[in-house]
Amino acid sequence: MRRYFLYLSMILLATGLLASCNDDFDTPPMVVPTAKDKPNTTIADFKAKYWKDAVNYIDTVKDDIVIHGYVTSSDETGNIYKSLYIQDETGGLTISVNQNSLYNTYRVGQEIVIPMKGAWIGKYNGQQQLGYPQYYQQGGVWEATFLPQATWEGMAQLNGLPNLAKVDTMTVKISDLKTDKASLLKYQGRLVKLQNVKFEAANGELTYAEAGATTNRNLVDNQGNTIVMRNSNYATFRNDILPLGSGDVVGLLYYYNTHNGSAGTWQLYIRSTSDVIGFSTSTKGLLKDPYSIAEAISLQNQGKSGWVSGYVVGAVAPEVTSVKSNSDIEWKAPTTLDNTLVIADDPNCTDASKCVAVSLPQGTPFRAQANLKDNEAVYKTKIWVKGTLASYMNMAGITGNSGSTEEFRLSVVTGGVTSLNEGFDGGKLPTGWTVATVSGDKSWYVTSFDNNYYAAMTGYKGTTPPFESWLITPALDIKNAKSKVLSFLSQVNGYGSTTSRFQVYVLNSTDPATATVKQELNAKLAVAPASGYSAFVESGDVDLSKWADGSYYIGFRFYATKDANYATWCVDNVKFGQAGTKPQPSGTSADLSTMNGGLPTANYGNYTSAAGWAATNASLLRGGAADANPVFTFIGTATGSNTEYATAVNLSGKTTAVGKLVSPVLKGGCATLKFIYGCAYTESKGLSMRVDIKQNGAVVKSFTVTKADAVKYTAYDFSEEVGVTGDFTIEFTNLSPSGLTTNKDRVAVWNIHWTQPASAPRHARR
Repeated sequence: MRRYFLYLSMILLATGLLASCNDDFDTPPMVVPTAKDKPNTTIADFKAKYWKDAVNYIDTVKDDIVIHGYVTSSDETGNIYKSLYIQDETGGLTISVNQNSLYNTYRVGQEIVIPMKGAWIGKYNGQQQLGYPQYYQQGGVWEATFLPQATWEGMAQLNGLPNLAKVDTMTVKISDLKTDKASLLKYQGRLVKLQNVKFEAANGELTYAEAGATTNRNLVDNQGNTIVMRNSNYATFRNDILPLGSGDVVGLLYYYNTHNGSAGTWQLYIRSTSDVIGFSTSTKGLLKDPYSIAEAISLQNQGKSGWVSGYVVGAVAPEVTSVKSNSDIEWKAPTTLDNTLVIADDPNCTDASKCVAVSLPQGTPFRAQANLKDNEAVYKTKIWVKGTLASYMNMAGITGNSGSTEEFRLSVVTGGVTSLNEGFDGGKLPTGWTVATVSGDKSWYVTSFDNNYYAAMTGYKGTTPPFESWLITPALDIKNAKSKVLSFLSQVNGYGSTTSRFQVYVLNSTDPATATVKQELNAKLAVAPASGYSAFVESGDVDLSKWADGSYYIGFRFYATKDANYATWCVDNVKFGQAGTKPQPSGTSADLSTMNGGLPTANYGNYTSAAGWAATNASLLRGGAADANPVFTFIGTATGSNTEYATAVNLSGKTTAVGKLVSPVLKGGCATLKFIYGCAYTESKGLSMRVDIKQNGAVVKSFTVTKADAVKYTAYDFSEEVGVTGDFTIEFTNLSPSGLTTNKDRVAVWNIHWTQPASAPRHARR
């Protein structure tokens, strides 16, 4: 705080007092900080003296070493977190400090003198830095973590005023950044400039960082060398669009490694977008501003690349390897071959000199969906193709298209998959899937929890509502699919949101705004519990036979207007054309369906399953296609099945005959218990039951499940972290909130499922 007021006084002096025309006031003296100690060692010599090859270590400095350096970093935009970078003429040094807004005190160009005796120098995952000792239990090593703020302020001595002229930016090539000791000592912590590089994935839409996490964006030079640029999702420029073309990038070098004996990764951190210099602001060649065919022809063989749009007018004729005349093109559909397309600005064009040709790579979605031999519907329709504007088959062309779904767009839906089974286990958006963000700065992303990957969307931490984002499947060939059934899992944490919505649609375009087919599907969706996340809920079989005339997309839509909180919706196990083939989920489930010989009954009594689940004072309900007591549609299908209806144990609410459900002794422990509950009848006092987890007859975990506002024919998901190892039993007891001897407060329980403890740690999530 002392230093903050020092700088404030200096600013007031410069902007106010010196500008005054009143000579009657005395100008207060300017206070310039002066360091007490004098440097006696360079940063390079200090780093080398205390260098160890280990990925993580920590040492105490025992020598009377004093170093100095000029601040090169700034955390003002939030991209650099609790770190300070300084450098002298010999090298750079990272300082890890448990303090935010360091830029207020340590501005770029400020000289800092640091007496090092008694301080700590070490590494954190490969990066040498000043820090504080911490023992990493899992890795069994000491490492350098954040210095306490007071400790750092007791070490650092400001010397003079900030002087930008003292900040030297070293120009380097990506290929210079080796992983040997000499290179690590030379470049770690340095402020550098990379010249003539471009953002590998820049497309005029991609931002510096995704909403959910710090994001890697690759920079690539003319030789194809790449370096990771790390962008925080808390940076003020997170939502800025990555610039196009080539330019220079200034940033601070960081080296990340987690394994002894293996090469790590060089990373670059920019301080603000002012460090990104000379890139293009033109949108020409982007998907939203594609080249016309005429423009693509005029720019042939000049090294230009981007998106081109036009109309499909034909394909190169058989046995033609060099187009020499109009007769070398088949101006029709279907064509003889499936390996090329010819595109023009006019859908009726038959002049090869006004067209471009593009190859359809074998075995790719581009060939499968766009070739005229198999897809007559593409003829004379609009198409968008990404590639390099260069000659192909002796005519104007588009080359370098890989054939992936990210590099072409059709205005009609063709081809598609006849089967889909997507669990997002790759940890990223799968090939063929699309995210269409209509409004807001939040989009669908793939994440994981409890070793399970899934797609998720929320308005949390978004800054520009309303939020509307679509997660869209690859094209589904409903016409040729053996089964025309869709299924998926959904999960939700409501967070008290009043505006968040989740819907599922059939679309005929990956652009929901222009889709001419856009119909909402009726699927069972998760219901937000009072707190926390619901269980993953089966959608049931969603019949798509209405759209069996061709291929369509399925779009999962998240929408929310401005709200105090936003729900998080999750989607997993999206399947098409695979009805009845869903595997059982991991863990163990109750076998309630074997009670009473597998038949539902409205008669209250005692029933036992084949595995030993015992229901007392209970009836047995069943899911079904229509409501006819004891069959009810809201109960739905059994866990892990699209076709088998679930059996629910309906516990009596009579105080003289309280309903109970007791498991047999279960093996292997219980990490999480999940089930669905609800009421098939009107219950004025709602629902309330107790769930006891017992070991050797003693209750080790107990919780009450209450739904005072329960609605008839509504299923509610419940999930509880139990954390019990060894043998256990589960007991459900109706708490009869009305306290009557008549049968009120009936509560049905079904799809009881528990997971067994895993060795992997659980992590909190949003």
